[in-house]
Amino acid sequence: MRMLFRATCAAAIVLLASVTTAQATCIPSSTAGARDVGRVLLPKTLNAAAAAAPAGGDTTDTSIVGLWSTTFYAGDGPDVWDQAYEQWHSDGTELALDNGVPPVLGNVCVGVWKQEGKTIKLRHVAWNWNPDNTRAGTFVLVATLTVDRGGKTFSGYYITDSFDLDGNVIPELHAEGVMKGTRITVD
Repeated sequence: MRMLFRATCAAAIVLLASVTTAQATCIPSSTAGARDVGRVLLPKTLNAAAAAAPAGGDTTDTSIVGLWSTTFYAGDGPDVWDQAYEQWHSDGTELALDNGVPPVLGNVCVGVWKQEGKTIKLRHVAWNWNPDNTRAGTFVLVATLTVDRGGKTFSGYYITDSFDLDGNVIPELHAEGVMKGTRITVD
């Protein structure tokens, strides 16, 4: 058993060591303007269920808590800047699985949020990396959102910036635009 564990660990280390261009961040460093990140394709039945299912059985449920398919548009759109699956937790934390970078490069981001009336504010953070696998700084996304009355969709605006190791903004990595989400449900 120990031998199998050691072999598995060794294989994982070799795999990670072979990666030479890691950029563990929600958004890759080539973010000047809109980019093609692919589309989050949900089965039609999943989209239909999200549109038809009541959130918590209340037609005025404006809670963000739950799982969402989120699209970030460049400016007002229609160009897609990024997409993610986001899990919003009742304790005020948020976790995103982003499709802007491959998993091996670090496509998981974390955030904190709070609701004030009908408005939800999010601060979402990640690390930025250099091609030689050294830390380059941080990525920050702030957003202001509103969940629709039925709790099935949300929309709002986001602003992102990346900062170097000294805390200076990297202007060419700035982005902002419209952010929209569709709730993913079990049914």
